[in-house]
Amino acid sequence: MSRKRLVPLLPVPAIFALGAAVAHAWLARVPHRFAVDLEQPLVVVTSWGTYGAGALAILAATVVVAAVALALAVRSCARTAQAGDTAAIVFTATLAVGSAFAWPFVFSSDTYAYAAYGAMAASGLDPYAPLPAGVHGAFYEAARWQWSGTYPVCIYGPAFVEIASVVVRAVGAHGVAATLTALRLLAVCAFLGSILLLDRALAGAPPRQRYVALCAYGLNPICLWSVAEGHNDALLLCFVTAAAAIARRHALLGAFLLGLGPLLKAPGAALAAGAALEPRLRGPDGRRFAIAVAAGLGVACAFSLPPLVRALGALSAHRPPAPDLAGPIAGLALAAIVASYALYRLRAGDPAGAAWLGIALFFAIPHRYPWYALWLVPWCLGSEGPASRALWVATISSVSRYLPDVTGYLSPGIAELASAVAALPLGYALRDVRLAARFRPPDPTHEKAPV
Repeated sequence: MSRKRLVPLLPVPAIFALGAAVAHAWLARVPHRFAVDLEQPLVVVTSWGTYGAGALAILAATVVVAAVALALAVRSCARTAQAGDTAAIVFTATLAVGSAFAWPFVFSSDTYAYAAYGAMAASGLDPYAPLPAGVHGAFYEAARWQWSGTYPVCIYGPAFVEIASVVVRAVGAHGVAATLTALRLLAVCAFLGSILLLDRALAGAPPRQRYVALCAYGLNPICLWSVAEGHNDALLLCFVTAAAAIARRHALLGAFLLGLGPLLKAPGAALAAGAALEPRLRGPDGRRFAIAVAAGLGVACAFSLPPLVRALGALSAHRPPAPDLAGPIAGLALAAIVASYALYRLRAGDPAGAAWLGIALFFAIPHRYPWYALWLVPWCLGSEGPASRALWVATISSVSRYLPDVTGYLSPGIAELASAVAALPLGYALRDVRLAARFRPPDPTHEKAPV
C-alpha cells in the first residue's frame, strides 16, 4: 500500500475522529434529565429537544465536511489510479468506521431490536409476532425501553434472524452491551468485506472507473456512519457484492444468489431486479440470467413471505390511526415515472439508467433514513454522470431525516419535509436528461465492468 495513495484519503477518518471528540465534549454537558438515556447499554439520541438537534448538528457537519474531503481526494487521485489502491481504500474505511464507532451515541435503536429478535429465535419464540407481555429478559427489556414499552415485530428475512440468534447465543451471556457491540462489529466486517468483493466484481474495469466506484461506495460518509450504528443493510450488501463477484465467472450461479438477497432483507429484491436489468452484469445471455435471478427470488419468497405475512398481520392488528397518505402516494407516482425513464435508458444500453433506477427507489421510500444509503449507493456506481452524482449527494443530505426523531417535538409534517430536503440534490440529475441525447452505445468489443 503506497503512502502517497493513502494520504489524500486520510482526512475522511480524521474528520470522523474530530467529530467523535466534539461529541464526547458535547455529551458531557447534556442536562441531567437525560441521565436515564445515558445509562443504557448504547446511548440513542431520541426526543432530546434542542440538545438532540445539537447532537445531530455535530454529525451533519462531520458528514458534509467528510464528503467534501472525499470528493477532493477522488478528484486529485482518480486520474492516476492504480491496481493497489484498493488496499488504501479499505484501510481508510477501517479507520473511518473505527472513528465513527468511537462516538458516544447513535441515532438509531435498530441494534436493540436485532438483539431482541435474536434472543427470541434462540429461545424458540416467534420474532414475527409480538412478544407476550409476560415474557421478560435483558434483551427484551432493553428493546422495550427504546420503543417506550413495545418494540416492533421483525420484518427482516429469516436468514438475518438466524444470524442474530447465533450472535446472541455466542455473546449474549456477556450482557446486552456486549451483544450490541458484536452486532455492530458484524456490520462493520460485512461492509469492509463488501468493498473487497466489489473490487472483485469490478475486475476488468478501467483503473479510474474502479477507483471512483470503490471510493464512492466504501468511503461514503453516511454509509460509514450507518455501518458504525450496526444496520443490517451491511450484511445484505456483503451478500450482494459476493454474488456479483461470483457472476463474473459463473453468471447463472451469481444470478441465482442475487435472487436470494431477500432472505436477509427485503431491499435485496430491488437490487436483484436491478442486476437483471443491468446489461453489463447479465452479459450476452440476459434471458437466462434473468431466469436465474427469478429462481433465486422464488426461493427467497418461499422462505420469507410466510413469516413476513405473520408480521404484517401483527402490525395491522395494532395499527395506529391512518396517516396522511398524500406524500407517500405522490412519491410512488414520481418513482414510477422515473423508473420508466430508467428502463428506457437501460434498454438503450446507457449505464446511467442504473442511477435513475436508484433515484426511483429513493422517491419510493416514504421515510428516507440515512442507513438506506447502504443499498442506494450501489446504483451510483455504473456511471459518473449527473444522475449518479445527484443520487450520491442525496444520500449525504439524508442525514436531515434524523431531525424529527432526535428532537421529539416536531410535527409529523416535519418528517415529510426532512425527507423532501434530502431529495433536493436530485434536481441536479435533470442535467443528465439533456446529456442523454449525446449518449452512444458502447463498443461491444470493448469489455466493460459490471455495476
